[in-house]
Amino acid sequence: MVKYCGRGRKLLADSANNINPYDKFKPEVPKGYYLKPGEVEFDKFEELGMAELAKTGFVLIAGGLGERLGFSSIKISLPVITIEEDYSYLRYYAEYALACKAVALSRDSSLNPDDFYVPFAIMTSDDTYSRTINLLEKHNWFGLTKERVDIVK
Repeated sequence: MVKYCGRGRKLLADSANNINPYDKFKPEVPKGYYLKPGEVEFDKFEELGMAELAKTGFVLIAGGLGERLGFSSIKISLPVITIEEDYSYLRYYAEYALACKAVALSRDSSLNPDDFYVPFAIMTSDDTYSRTINLLEKHNWFGLTKERVDIVK
């Protein structure tokens, strides 16, 4: 705690004296790839990504209400599609995590289907915590199971 406070005081003093710790760095655009589905390069990178699914986790930042959108509840309960009832953003993300789990299990025989899961965390706020829990409970945790979802407020 002493080091933490000392570092904080130094950063505040540097800021007050216009000392920028990033002055010696030069921003630059990183080299990237333009990938198009169906092309060889896309398939190559997709394969690399698929091989990492067993090491993947998800964090859903869900601290806001939908008031600015004219919606009176939590944003993660907004519908993604309207063709199917109750198809919310939270359901969409949960199903995506479950699909990643299924692919990881199909690709890696060393994973135990009874123990393996894709970590799923939801960050909430005081305003959204209880509504998030209620949404999860109403929909049986969207198949994720209560023990496999970490909720942070």
